[in-house]
Amino acid sequence: MDSAASLAIVGESGSGKSVTALALLGLVSSRTGRITAGSVRFNGTDVLSLSRAQLRRVRGADIAMIFQDPLASLNPVMPIGHQIAEVIRAHERTSRRAARSRAEELLSLVGIPAPRAVSATSRTSSAAACGNG
Repeated sequence: MDSAASLAIVGESGSGKSVTALALLGLVSSRTGRITAGSVRFNGTDVLSLSRAQLRRVRGADIAMIFQDPLASLNPVMPIGHQIAEVIRAHERTSRRAARSRAEELLSLVGIPAPRAVSATSRTSSAAACGNG
């Protein structure tokens, strides 16, 4: 694939799309599944040969998966802004304040009132941001 290309895995329900993507990202327990042959190359590196720490740095920063059910990925009782800022801080060297500011910016881009979503006293949860609150 070209470096600027995106890959979409499509198929019928139950065909293994999510399990395949989870396995490629190292998110499937070795007790329940494993890749036994082949390689997964990203920027010239075999992703399957990366250590857990190396893979954690790649996930979210360079490779991402959009989960089918956002509530399975988000904590419904924690403000969504906190969760976004947490991910920003996990992948970038930045202060809490800068991460919170970037989270507010991202939320405003999709029409979510950021100050409520980032505030520690807010009741704006990820469930509400997903339209379930």
